[in-house]
This record gives sequence, C-alpha cells and structure tokens, in this order.
Amino acid sequence: MNMRKKKLLALMVTSAMMTCPVWADDTTAATGYESSGSQTVTSGSAAAPADDQKTAVNTVVTSPNDETTADAMKAAKSGLTGYETAEELAAIAAGKSPAAVQQETAEAVHKENEILNPAPVDTTPQITGDKVSYMSGTSDMQFDTSIPGYPLAVIQAGQDVVLPYGEAVTDADLKPYVDKVATSVTVGPVPEAQIEQKLLPQLAMRVGDAVNMDYIRHDLNVIGATGLFSTVKPSFTTVPEGVSLNYTVQMNPVVKKIDIVGNESLSTGDLMKLVATTPGTTLNTAVVSHDVANINTAFANAGYMMSRVSDVRLDDEGVLHIAISEPRIENINLRGNTKTKNKVIMRELRMKKGDIFNKNAASRSIQRVYNTGYFEDVNVRLLPGQRNPKDVIVEIDVTEQKTGSVTIGAGYSDSDGLVGILGLAETNLRGTGDKANISWEFGGNTDSNKNYIFSYTHPYLNDAGDSIGFSIFDRESEYDDYDEKGNSVAEYDRRTNGFNVTYGRVRSEYVSDYVTLETKRTKYTDHDSGFNYRNDAKDPDNKGYDFAGMDYLGKNFGRTNSLTWSHVFDNRDNVYDPTKGKRLSFTGTWAGHGMGGDFDYFKFIAENRLYYKVGRAHVIAVRLMGGIATGDMPYNDLFTLGGADNLRGYEDDEFRGNKMYEATVEYRYPIAKKIQGVVFTDVGNAWGGVENIPWYHENNKLHYSGGIGFRITTPIGPIRLDYGVGQDGGKFHFSFGGKF
Repeated sequence: MNMRKKKLLALMVTSAMMTCPVWADDTTAATGYESSGSQTVTSGSAAAPADDQKTAVNTVVTSPNDETTADAMKAAKSGLTGYETAEELAAIAAGKSPAAVQQETAEAVHKENEILNPAPVDTTPQITGDKVSYMSGTSDMQFDTSIPGYPLAVIQAGQDVVLPYGEAVTDADLKPYVDKVATSVTVGPVPEAQIEQKLLPQLAMRVGDAVNMDYIRHDLNVIGATGLFSTVKPSFTTVPEGVSLNYTVQMNPVVKKIDIVGNESLSTGDLMKLVATTPGTTLNTAVVSHDVANINTAFANAGYMMSRVSDVRLDDEGVLHIAISEPRIENINLRGNTKTKNKVIMRELRMKKGDIFNKNAASRSIQRVYNTGYFEDVNVRLLPGQRNPKDVIVEIDVTEQKTGSVTIGAGYSDSDGLVGILGLAETNLRGTGDKANISWEFGGNTDSNKNYIFSYTHPYLNDAGDSIGFSIFDRESEYDDYDEKGNSVAEYDRRTNGFNVTYGRVRSEYVSDYVTLETKRTKYTDHDSGFNYRNDAKDPDNKGYDFAGMDYLGKNFGRTNSLTWSHVFDNRDNVYDPTKGKRLSFTGTWAGHGMGGDFDYFKFIAENRLYYKVGRAHVIAVRLMGGIATGDMPYNDLFTLGGADNLRGYEDDEFRGNKMYEATVEYRYPIAKKIQGVVFTDVGNAWGGVENIPWYHENNKLHYSGGIGFRITTPIGPIRLDYGVGQDGGKFHFSFGGKF
C-alpha cells in the first residue's frame, strides 16, 4: 500500500457491521420459533384455511328453545350427530345409513393419518437360519490353520478370564467332584485327533490333579474360545481312583456359502475381502467375530459410523448370512437462520435426505456452511428417526452473524482538499448468498466524484456450484516508489480504471477453476515529490538515474488487456482460520498477444499453503510461492515483495521483478478470545525485468525477516498487527483482512 505523507487536519471514520433494513426480508414474516400459544390478530378478515386442511362446518350457538330441542331429539333418534359435512348428508339422503357413513368417514380419516404419520419402518435386512453368536472387538485375534478345514482361534494368556464359556456350569454342578483326582482328561468327540492334541496342552486340568472349579472354568473358556464348538461342558465319570474328566463338545456345522445383504455404501466384493471365514470349513464363531469386527471397522473408516453388522445366521443349507444395517437420513432440519434462506444452507451440504449417514459427509457439510462466512457458529445434532428409530434426523443449528457493513468517513489534505468516503458491503444479500460491495470517494479538489469500486458475485449459477462475478473500478490514490534499498524515489498519484469478469467452475469437492477477463488502464495523474515522470523524468535530487531517451510513462503506464486462469485445490477445514489441510493454486496470465492493449506478456505463479495443528489450538502455517514472467511488463504488473502481506520488515512493494520466490512460516497460538498471537519468519526475493526502471537496481540476494504479531477479530473485520525485523531494521505493519 502507498505511504501517505499528507497533513490530515481531520479524519473521522465510522464503521459498523450491520444488515441494512432495506436488504432484510419482511420483518412480519413468521420465524418458525413463535410459541404455540401466540396468535395473530387481524382486522377486517379471517385467515383462510390451508388447502390441505378439512374445512369444518360452522356452528352457531344460540339460546336453546323448544324448537331446537325437538330438532336435537329427532337428530339423536335418527343417528345424526349434527356435524356431518355436505357430502355426508348427501350420502345419507341417497339411502345410506348414518352409521355406515360415519364408519366410512372414520376409515378415511384413519387412512389419512396413516399417510401423514406412517408407522415406523424397520429397514434392517431379514435373514433366515440359526443365529450365530459373535463378540465385538476381536479384530486382532490370531488363528491356527494347521488343521485343514478346522481353524482354531488362539487366545492370549489371561484373556480367558473375560470369556463367557466358563459360566456354563454352576458351583453346584461341580461341587460333587471337587478335590477328587482326575485319572484322565480328554476332549471329544472330535472328527480329527489333532484337534484334541492342540487343546490338551492349553488346559489347566492335568492327569493327577485334584478337580478345581477355577481350573474347570479356565478350560471351558479355552476350549470355547477356539470357536469350533456350539457347546462345551465337563462330564465326570467316577472310577475307583477318582474321576475321569471329558470335556464334551459339539462341533459347529460346515459353512458352504457366504451371503452379505443390506450393504449399499460399501460393495460386497470389498466386504468379502475382509471375511476370513472360508466356505468348506467348519463354522468358527471366533472367526465370525473377527469378520464382524473387520466389517464394522471398514464402515467406520469410510465415515459410516452408524452402519454395522446387525445379524449373522447360518441356515440349514450351510449358507452363512451376514446382514448389514445402514441407517439413513430421514430428514434435515435447519434452525436459527432467520435471514439466510434455507436453500443457501442446503446447497452447501454434502448429504441429503435419504442418504446413508456418513460422518465425513456431515463434517464436510458443516465446514462448507461455516466457510460461507454467514454464521458465527454451526452445530449439528443427530436425533432418532420418527418413521424408523434406527434412522437419523440431522438437525443443523446456526447462529447468524452480521454480514453487512457501512463505512462513512471524511478526510482533508493540502493536495486533495476535503474528501468524503462512503462504503457499503454485503456478503449475504437478502439471505441469498450473493455478495455486493461499493466504495466511493467524492469531493476533493479534482471534484471528479469518480473514485469508486463496485463488485458483485453470484456464488451459485447451477447445482454444481459454479459462480460468476464482476468488478467495475475507477480509483485514484497516492503511491510511493522505492529503490532497492527501501528509499522513496517518487511520490505521485496514480489512477486505475477498468472492469473484470470472473467465472468459477467447480471440478470436484476440493478443486475449482477460475477464468478472469480484465481490461484496465493506469495513468500517471499528479506529481507530489521526488522524480516527476511526466516532466521528462528529471532527477531533482541529482541521484544519477539516467532517463535519457526513455519514454518512462509509455513503458510503464497504459492499458492492459488480460485473461487469467487459476486452478485451485483447497481442502482447508476453515478458510478464515485454518488448522489443517492445504490450498494449492496455479495461476497463469495472458496479457496482450492478440488481446489488444499496450503490453504483451505471460505471467505464471504457483502457491502452496499448508496447515498443521499442534496441540489443542496451536497451528503451524507454511506458505511457499514462486513466479516467473516474460515479455514487456509494466512496472505495476511486476511481482512485488515487501510489506504486510508477504515480506514483513520491509517497505510495501520494495522488491520487484519478473521472477520471484517467497516462503513464510507462522506459529499461531491463542491468547484470549478473538485474539491470536503469531511468531513468523519470511524469506524471499524478486528480481529481473526492471530495464524500464532506471532508479531500481535489481539483485538476486535473499531477503529475510522475523517478528511477532497479533490477529484480532473485531466488529469491522479481522485486524493484523505485525512487527518485522529485516536486514535494514524493523518495521510495524497494520492491515485489515484475514490471515493466509
């Protein structure tokens, strides 16, 4: 920005964030939050009933007399209630009995209620066969597959204490045999002797041991945990020396086929890859538990946190059926948006009614709603479905913030005289999401009244989210040119006018392209101090700069017609205060070269912004930039470094050139509510292409700086305060706008 050195006699700027009444919707409209007991009293007319409501027969109540009493007695004897509609009375007149008409009416009302309030629908897939018991949280289980067709789950030492198989027997069942010597310990019947040989070394009860309740329960857990058996229980046979112990088992049936039903979000093929149960082998409930845990984990990792295996059954044909339950979004309710229209919020959502609920889609939706900038806070709640309690109702509660601003100011200087400032901005025009901004400076010695900027953006042209916007500008401001050492060499007024149109095309969730067509004209309007570029570019201070034979104004001021294309990838969690993600952009500009204007050049710049969250609210932000240009670029279109936006600790736009690189690292940490501290370091340089700027001597020297700063959120927008120390000393920077 330019460095003003005028003597201001008076300056008053009043800014207020507000939504102008003329932009708001009719304040008499219902908000949706009125209490049920509130009433609206109108004069001269009654509210008409809604089209879908049944109009009741008007009943006038008068003082009873003999005639009305007789009529009532007659109606009661006839079966009439006195509240029949015209259609019902016509049906009775045609010969139907009042009781039949009332029955038909009751049935019609019942059917209507069923349509308006349907009974809960259970969408859980129904499967047949015997239920297969499984346990959750066993995805890390190990298996012994050395016996073909009979996989055995292997439990680790100590895990048996949490298994339920040992509870199959009571103390009363075991008490008659406690302390008797076990003369033999076997497991059977089993189809393969290897199965018993695998189990016996893991048992606590050994031949010659006295029967112990804890040992028996340990062994039941070890045998049951293999997953091969549907039942396991101890059997004792009394012998002269003591008892013979056999752990009686019943093998599970053989699985011949696996069928997964109810899944939509993840394919059957992908789920089958997670299933370790193999057709042709004996059913192993431990393996099934392992499979269920893997499937549930896959759903959770994909964001389907509420989708899971709901049932597992094995039918008489040997088919293992695995049922998947995937809760859907029954409805999406919006609360708190009194200004913003529902469609503006709904179009940002990455979920819709009827979708399977996905946590990732819900999180992204909330990010997008917040990133509109219309809301101070956005929260989501999940409620049980009304038609099916297993489904969910998503309730999004927003707190709107003021999106309009009015800026009024005035200033006085010797050169310009009294200047008025008026600014109007609205980022959510009438709740539609459209953005409009106008800034106008009027008065002054020139009395031109043409110092203005007007811009308008429509963010949603279609369902894909394409956007279009334009700007018209005619601005005149004081500007300072600096040499390579940061010394001011010229102070002058520069006027820039023109317009541009930008079309944004959404490619995917995080990728967009932007095309901007612009024409602008820069003009050297008035000399204030230093070099006078208009007056033959004389060197009033005799600093030795050679302008001989050079048309300085012609080479650096004039019309530029350009076409700019930008390709942007942006997955930041919060565009205003990012804590994770990145923004990668590539921008190319084609100026002149058949498009007209006074300059022909190509310009390309790449930028990458990275964000890393460290701790609860601390963030490391990194920005890397590089650019290159070719052709006859004017002074004002060269790459610039220095100032509040990139290379702090130096003058604004101190370094220029047709080549540029820059890197910034910031450590951001919270200090108080709406106040953030920053520690930063900047490095970079711009050089080349300065042949038309005699007073600027380029160099490819690396420039660097470091410092501290603060970010303050105020009612008139974010404020940045930075103090940077460069190679030539320190400099304070004050600026408006969000952080990179």
